[in-house]
Amino acid sequence: MVKDINLEDRFADGQFKFMDEDYEGSIAIFSEILEIDPNFSRAYQARAIAKFKLGDSQAALKDLDEAIRCEPDNPKFYYHKSAILFKEDLLDEAIEMVSRAIDLDPSFASAYYLRSQLLEKLGEEEAAAADMSQAMALRREQAKAAKYIDF
Repeated sequence: MVKDINLEDRFADGQFKFMDEDYEGSIAIFSEILEIDPNFSRAYQARAIAKFKLGDSQAALKDLDEAIRCEPDNPKFYYHKSAILFKEDLLDEAIEMVSRAIDLDPSFASAYYLRSQLLEKLGEEEAAAADMSQAMALRREQAKAAKYIDF
């Protein structure tokens, strides 16, 4: 159990480096975690985003594939992979990934928004508008719920 606590502490250290825009430092910490536990899916995801920030989309996509291998039902991994594929102009594959994220979590507003952007770029205005409406409706519901929870 101590090992898990240490890995979580190291993960937090990596997140702080990332927030300070020390992407190389965060990558080093996330890599250290993955050497100890090659199934720490969030470390793959975090390292992928840091690599993407440094302009290495291919390495980022490989890390997201590893995150998906470790935790295939996590919609955030598909969402992040879709966003990178979108930036790489691989639109069909990006739509496939973000649609998987939505299948896994139908309340994932950001995924609907991303898919609307992809569909718009492909010229599918009606489908894009429907996804944008869904994203906005979900955001309103989440904001309303937060208002009641937060007082």
